[in-house]
Amino acid sequence: MQELELILIAAGVIISAAYIVAQVRSRGTTDPIAVRLLLGVIPAVIAVSAVLINRFDVVPDDAEQSVWLIAIVVVSAAIIIGTGYRLAGR
Repeated sequence: MQELELILIAAGVIISAAYIVAQVRSRGTTDPIAVRLLLGVIPAVIAVSAVLINRFDVVPDDAEQSVWLIAIVVVSAAIIIGTGYRLAGR
């Protein structure tokens, strides 16, 4: 399960870094502070949730595999939709 946690953390860092680089290259940093703050908070919340769910065994063992798969798909879709929305706005 540590591999999944590390993948989620790495994905959050990579997406945040890509957004910041794209923002600086396109027009500078004109986003409000709250948006920039959320770029750091959202990946951190996802990573902490993944660790806490695993540590406290919140999900029953028989449903754990499908819950993790659904969570990965939902988070990935949200990241792709968010990135596409931001890029379409340019």
